[in-house]
Amino acid sequence: MSLYDLPNSTVSPDTILLEVFAVAPWLSPLLLFFVFFVVFLGGSVRQKARTGTADYSLWALLGSISIFLIALFMTIRSGILSLDNLIIVLSITILSSVWFFLDRKASEL
Repeated sequence: MSLYDLPNSTVSPDTILLEVFAVAPWLSPLLLFFVFFVVFLGGSVRQKARTGTADYSLWALLGSISIFLIALFMTIRSGILSLDNLIIVLSITILSSVWFFLDRKASEL
């Protein structure tokens, strides 16, 4: 028995991901959190620099849709993303879409 066991990649590339997420289960929510804030902050900062104002509800919706799609891909294999995290991502997506559709002004319709 060695001090460190190398990941076994003889079956498929997914086994490496499964072993990594089994050791660090906090990594998948952290990855989704990072992607959301890169899309949200990056898009809103660039829009504010370009036009002088930013549509935060739009960028929150785009960020939540992007993490929802990533979360759906992560649920293909069991063990990468838990059901609790998927429900949290789905609720964030629903709340940001409600915020986006209720934020529209009468002149923008």
